[in-house]
Amino acid sequence: MKVQETVSKRTLDCVPCMTAENRIPPARPTSEWALRERQHDLAWIGENLEIFMMATMAAFDEIGRGAIVVDTTSQPVHGVGQPFGYVTQGEVEQAGDEEMKRLVREYEPPQELVVMFIKPFYRTSSYRLRAQRRDGEGATNEFS
Repeated sequence: MKVQETVSKRTLDCVPCMTAENRIPPARPTSEWALRERQHDLAWIGENLEIFMMATMAAFDEIGRGAIVVDTTSQPVHGVGQPFGYVTQGEVEQAGDEEMKRLVREYEPPQELVVMFIKPFYRTSSYRLRAQRRDGEGATNEFS
């Protein structure tokens, strides 16, 4: 069964859940603005999760493992949102970001996806997320 068929058979009324690795307190202190930015990122992912899941599964079926990349530095049409696309694992491997490479190698389709934000001042934020139904169905202790 193709991954896309699996997604279309379930209700996509989902919320993003941090994978266990993202819930571990960071090794270095995190500033208040970084925590707010992370919360904003996760809220934005939650608002766009359905389309990200469908895009990721369709791309996975066609070209394999990869990640959604959102360019927050560009807004071609005011008020419409930021452009995003799917990049392959090969493209991620060429980019040199070790954390992103690891996330793409280790995520578990079809229930997980990787989203990377390109941010101002050459910064990036990457997340490995698991979609969980709002009613909690399919939740596990590790990812809930």
